[in-house]
Amino acid sequence: MKKLVLAAAAAIAALCGCNRKCKEPVNPEGFVLEHTAIDVADPIATAAWWCENLGFTITKQKDDETHTTFIADASGRIAIELYRARTQPTAPDYASMDPLTLHFGFTSNDVDADIERMIKAGATLVVHEKAPGFDGAMMRDPSGIAIQFVKREKSVLLK
Repeated sequence: MKKLVLAAAAAIAALCGCNRKCKEPVNPEGFVLEHTAIDVADPIATAAWWCENLGFTITKQKDDETHTTFIADASGRIAIELYRARTQPTAPDYASMDPLTLHFGFTSNDVDADIERMIKAGATLVVHEKAPGFDGAMMRDPSGIAIQFVKREKSVLLK
């Protein structure tokens, strides 16, 4: 019963916009994140690496100077837009940023195996932390983008 009450409370909070008090929902159907966008030096190469090594699929790609490319994860529900911004002379240097500033977290069934596989594919390990109920590795893809593999005792997702 307690789990049912907590699930109902989480659903109401999601409708109202986190845990704020509200009379009217932000969006009665709930906002659904479509994509996250990231400016990268080489969108085509980054998309190819993510597709080959992280199981993404290219859903749309422009043939212009931005090379805007949308890739969707294995669930088909989350997309990432990779592009080369026209408004900046160079893409951000993600490798020089603390990975806690920006990273993409992926669930993992075996963090150690994922670390080994990603290193063979050209990624680098930043840190591997284990704690009760948590196993997580922060890595960088060949573009310097921080990617994290996590195995949690309790998911952070609603479902």
